[in-house]
Parts: sequence; C-alpha cells; structure tokens
Amino acid sequence: MAALSDSIQARLRELADTFTAELPSRMQDIADSARRTLSDGEGIEELRMLRHHTHKLAGSAATFGFHLVTSCSKRLEHLLDAVIEQGDSPDESQRHDIRMLVSELAEAARVNRAETTSATSTASRAADKDEHAEVEELEELVDAGEPGERVGAAGRPGAEERRVVIVLLRSLEAGQMLGDRFSFYGFETTVLGDPVDLIGSLCPDCHTALVMDVDYIERDPTIAEDLHALVSSSQGRLHIVYVSDRDDFTTRLLAVRTAGTAFFSSPLDVTRVIDAVDGVTSGGAGEPYHIMIVDDDAEQVSYYALLLQRAGMITSVVSEPRQLFAVLIESKPDLILMDMYMPGCSGPELATMIRQQEAFVGVPIVFLSVETDEDKQFEAVSRGGDGFLCKPIRPEHLVTAVANRVERTRSMRFFMERDSLTGLLNHTHLMENLSNEVQRAERVGRPLCFVMIDIDHFKRVNDTFGHLTGDRVLKTLARLLTERLRKTDVIGRYGGEEFGVVMFNVDVENATRIINAIREDFSAIEHEAGERRFSTTFSAGIAAFPAFDGPGPISEAADRALYLAKEKGRNRVVPL
Repeated sequence: MAALSDSIQARLRELADTFTAELPSRMQDIADSARRTLSDGEGIEELRMLRHHTHKLAGSAATFGFHLVTSCSKRLEHLLDAVIEQGDSPDESQRHDIRMLVSELAEAARVNRAETTSATSTASRAADKDEHAEVEELEELVDAGEPGERVGAAGRPGAEERRVVIVLLRSLEAGQMLGDRFSFYGFETTVLGDPVDLIGSLCPDCHTALVMDVDYIERDPTIAEDLHALVSSSQGRLHIVYVSDRDDFTTRLLAVRTAGTAFFSSPLDVTRVIDAVDGVTSGGAGEPYHIMIVDDDAEQVSYYALLLQRAGMITSVVSEPRQLFAVLIESKPDLILMDMYMPGCSGPELATMIRQQEAFVGVPIVFLSVETDEDKQFEAVSRGGDGFLCKPIRPEHLVTAVANRVERTRSMRFFMERDSLTGLLNHTHLMENLSNEVQRAERVGRPLCFVMIDIDHFKRVNDTFGHLTGDRVLKTLARLLTERLRKTDVIGRYGGEEFGVVMFNVDVENATRIINAIREDFSAIEHEAGERRFSTTFSAGIAAFPAFDGPGPISEAADRALYLAKEKGRNRVVPL
C-alpha cells in the first residue's frame, strides 16, 4: 500500500482532533456511570454500561495513539469483566479498585490530551492552510452518515486505465501473430524486434505486460538488471511474462529472479498466455470490494471507512445492531468488519444471528477490537467469525487483511459458480441469472434478449485436432464474448459447445447486430494445433422479452432459433 497522501493524513488528523476534543465528555460519561455503578442498589446493567463506555474509549484511544488512556481503559475493562462474570454487585475491594482505575484513567486522559494538543496544533494549522480545499472534498467520502448509508470508493467512478501488451520474441513473425491475437481482445499491442526499442515503448501510466523471450536476458544480463529496476519502480503497473523453448529448473529460476510474473514454454498455449496477461493487467479493475463496518463509535467508523475507501473499497455503516439485517440485505457486502462489544448486542451474538440465515453463511466476518484475551477471541471466532484483528492496527495492515480475505472468498465463490474450463457461469447459475433478469425486465418495463450460441461442427474439431485443441477453441470464444459484451451482460456455458448470453435492456435488432459482429470476429481467428492452423464459426439464436414471457419460454424460443440457424446453413444469427 502506498504512503497516505497529505490530504488523507490531514483528514485523519481531523478525526484525531475530534477525539481529543471529545475526550473530556467521554471521561465525564465514565465518571457518571462509575458513580451510579458504585451506588447502593444499582444492578448488573449499570456495570455493563460502564464497561461499554470503557471499551469504546479503549478502542478509540488505541486508534488515535493515546497509549496511556488505552492501557488504563483495558485494565478497567478487564476488572469490570470479572465483576460482571461473577453475576453480583462488586464487593468492597472491587469498588475500591474501580474508583482507583477511573481516577488513573482521568489522569491519563488529561496527560495524553495535553501532549497531543501541544504536539499537533501547529502542524494542523499548517495543513489546514495548504490543503483545506482537498480535505473538504474528502469529507463527502468519509462521512459515515446514517446507519446503513453506502459510501462510494475514492477516485473517479468508472475510470478505466489503458492495458498495453508489448511482445518481444526472437521470431518477429511469431511475435506479430501473437500480437494480432492480443489485439482481437482489445489490448493495445506493440510488437518489437529488438530490446533496444523496449524503453521507448513503455507506457508509465498504463497497466503493461511485456511478453518476452527469456533468451534475451540470458544473452545480456544488463537487460535483466534494467527490467528488474523498471518493474520495481512501476508501482505494480509493469509485469513480465516470459516464454522459452526450454522448460527446465534453471530457466524458470532465471525468470523468477528477473521479476517474471508468469512463464510459458513452447509450443505456446496462446489462450493461457492471454489469460495470464489479462490477469496481471487488470489493475484491480473488477468490482470494488464492499465492506460493511459494524461499530457504534462514530470516530472509529469514520477512520476505518476512510482508510478502506482510500484503497478503492465501498463501505456501508451499521451503528445500531437492530438495523444490521436491513442493511445486509440491501448492500450485499463482501466482508463484515465488526466490533466485539456494542450496546444491546455483542459482536459474537450478531455473528451467530448472521450465520443462522442461509443467504449470509458465506459472508466473511472479521472482528476488529481492542480485546486481547485469547479465550474471548477464540470464542468470537467460534461463534461465526472468520478472523480477529486487534486495535490499533496499521492502515496498510488493515487494508491488506481485508483485501486478502475478500479476494479468497471471491475466488472460492467464483469456482463454485463457474464452469471450470471457460470461467463463465455454469448452466445452473446462468439460468438463475436469466430468471432474475427476466423478473427485473418485467418489473421496470425494459426489453431483454437471451442468446443461444453453438460452435459449428465442434465434434469435427475434436475428432480432427484433439480434445485439448477443442478446449482451447471453447476458451477462445468465452474470452471473445467476455471482451466484446458489456460487463452487465450475463454470459454462461450452457453445456458442451453451447453458450448462453442474457442482454438486459437490449432489443432484438441490437442484439442481432452485436452477436453478428462477434460471430464475424470469431470466424477470423486462427486456432493452432501443432503445426496446423484452422478457423471455425458459430451459429446463434435469439429470443426476447416481452415477446416470450418468462425464463422457460424465452429459453425454449432461443433454442428453437438456434436450431433454425443450423438448418439454414450455420454461421449465422437467427432472431425469433
């Protein structure tokens, strides 16, 4: 994670200043609650309230660097836990200890507040003077707002960066053929014949993949040094994909030591090379991670929401546990970041309630708390949590922990819902999506088209060139559909060599035009089978809503249209 920008740091200072200003009021709440707790006749609920105030203060103090306050708060919190667990009013010794710890806490708050105010006031004034406009703009992103409010990721929504491929192979002809394949899938492609031209071809502001023959770095070690330096300084924008005639340990080790991201040996499986390049040049361009923060402390919510938004994530906020399920249904988060202790309901209790509902069983829950008792951490995880992070936590560690957990969850979900060969939705999830989209089209009064696609004479391809080649043809069509259709279009493998596409808010005329263009491009692609090359075609049938009402009728109609396309000679698109 890159260093925090000056404007982000300014906003974090503002949050710390807010906490500092509110510290006397928080201490007054603790003192008042302690007096009520120590009064005769007060029950367990007042003890719980004092514990809640103390826990919130410990978490905020840890977040904003008030170490004396954190230490005293934790000691008081542990004492209150012991009293609550015994299920009775505190005895005289415990009352004395509570009074002493509250007094120590008040003194720690006074000392920390004085130190922080003295150390930061000058810096804050300078930052405010230089960066006031930037901070005002950020406040719109940071504001936690009402419970359940969804806050967008930082940056310009929808901004897409260029993806560039540079091909440098020993054979210029082979390089040109590979470059042509990349161009088919929307990459900006440059084919070089000499490594001398490499530096001038790099785009510093693009996500770039260099597909390069490993022989070049074996012959000239200075090229390897230059490449390593370029990759290190590119901030993740330059990746090297090596290819080689040899596939031995020494060659692969050389590729790894010279910053190679991927390695492929000849004869090249072009589809796999394109998949690798697609992965490394995506630049995180998929759907942003959506994180739900469940915590009743406004300052900490703002702090963590800011850090996650700054990393490109979307945040939803729940400060009242009773509102959690309404927000959960609406926001469908990738991960829930939850405090351990809140008034009226603890984090582990909330986690148990979430896990009791089938729809949310797979949503990761990570507890974020000042709780250091390993037994309590273990209990929280055993009640439905997936991990535990302790406050204070460094910003980059929080972002990395959250991102890694979401990415693993998305990967598992991907493989559960996807066809293992093509990466498209499998039949079951394709038809589920068709049903959902038809219902949406009916609800909002928009058209929808369902397209059935079948590769012509596919059995002949398998019989002539082998099933591995047939699999590469299927993957090529899957990639072409993914690249040429909208991100909102639903694409799946219907079965065998058949594919299905759901196109929301598209009429038959436009759907026919779009699929015809893809059909023509597919027929122009040359597939490789050893030394032999061949091309193939597909046929397609299209049916539309509302002409056919319901997922069953529209699917059957598209299948009939596909049959007509086959009858009429194949390599054509037939709307019904």
